[in-house]
Amino acid sequence: MKFFYFLCLCLFSFIFPQTYCAGDEVGIEHQNTIFEVCYASGDYEVGNNWSLADFNGDLNGGDYRIIFIDMSATW
Repeated sequence: MKFFYFLCLCLFSFIFPQTYCAGDEVGIEHQNTIFEVCYASGDYEVGNNWSLADFNGDLNGGDYRIIFIDMSATW
Protein backbone atom coordinates (compact mmCIF):
# COMPACT_ATOMS: atom_id res chain seq x y z
CA MET A 1 0.00 0.00 0.00
CA LYS A 2 2.90 2.36 0.74
CA PHE A 3 4.25 1.75 -2.74
CA PHE A 4 0.89 2.74 -4.22
CA TYR A 5 0.92 6.07 -2.34
CA PHE A 6 4.53 6.68 -3.37
CA LEU A 7 3.68 5.94 -7.00
CA CYS A 8 0.68 8.31 -6.88
CA LEU A 9 2.85 11.05 -5.36
CA CYS A 10 5.47 10.62 -8.09
CA LEU A 11 2.88 10.72 -10.87
CA PHE A 12 1.23 13.79 -9.32
CA SER A 13 4.58 15.62 -9.20
CA PHE A 14 5.16 14.93 -12.90
CA ILE A 15 1.68 16.09 -13.89
CA PHE A 16 1.84 19.29 -11.78
CA PRO A 17 5.52 20.34 -11.68
CA GLN A 18 6.83 23.05 -9.38
CA THR A 19 7.05 26.42 -11.15
CA TYR A 20 9.12 28.41 -8.68
CA CYS A 21 11.90 27.56 -6.25
CA ALA A 22 13.23 29.46 -3.25
CA GLY A 23 14.73 32.79 -4.32
CA ASP A 24 12.97 32.97 -7.71
CA GLU A 25 11.17 36.12 -8.79
CA VAL A 26 7.52 35.90 -9.83
CA GLY A 27 7.16 36.58 -13.56
CA ILE A 28 5.02 39.38 -15.04
CA GLU A 29 2.54 36.89 -16.51
CA HIS A 30 1.86 35.39 -13.08
CA GLN A 31 1.80 38.83 -11.42
CA ASN A 32 -1.05 39.84 -13.74
CA THR A 33 -3.17 36.77 -12.90
CA ILE A 34 -6.46 37.93 -11.36
CA PHE A 35 -7.79 36.31 -8.16
CA GLU A 36 -11.03 36.84 -6.27
CA VAL A 37 -10.91 37.92 -2.62
CA CYS A 38 -12.36 35.20 -0.38
CA TYR A 39 -11.51 36.82 2.98
CA ALA A 40 -11.86 40.57 3.58
CA SER A 41 -8.66 42.24 4.77
CA GLY A 42 -7.32 45.78 4.53
CA ASP A 43 -8.46 47.53 1.36
CA TYR A 44 -10.07 44.41 -0.12
CA GLU A 45 -13.66 43.20 0.30
CA VAL A 46 -15.02 39.72 -0.42
CA GLY A 47 -15.77 39.42 -4.13
CA ASN A 48 -13.21 42.05 -5.21
CA ASN A 49 -10.40 41.09 -7.56
CA TRP A 50 -6.68 41.40 -6.86
CA SER A 51 -3.37 40.41 -8.44
CA LEU A 52 0.26 40.42 -7.37
CA ALA A 53 0.75 43.34 -9.77
CA ASP A 54 -1.25 45.45 -7.29
CA PHE A 55 1.84 45.36 -5.03
CA ASN A 56 4.49 46.00 -7.74
CA GLY A 57 5.30 49.70 -8.14
CA ASP A 58 6.53 49.18 -11.71
CA LEU A 59 3.05 47.95 -12.66
CA ASN A 60 0.71 49.94 -10.39
CA GLY A 61 1.89 53.52 -10.83
CA GLY A 62 4.75 53.73 -8.33
CA ASP A 63 3.24 52.37 -5.08
CA TYR A 64 5.90 49.82 -4.10
CA ARG A 65 4.99 47.21 -1.47
CA ILE A 66 6.80 44.33 0.18
CA ILE A 67 4.74 41.18 0.63
CA PHE A 68 5.51 37.81 2.18
CA ILE A 69 4.01 34.71 0.57
CA ASP A 70 3.89 31.66 2.82
CA MET A 71 3.00 28.40 1.13
CA SER A 72 2.60 25.44 3.48
CA ALA A 73 1.62 21.82 3.07
CA THR A 74 0.39 19.48 5.80
CA TRP A 75 1.56 16.32 4.14
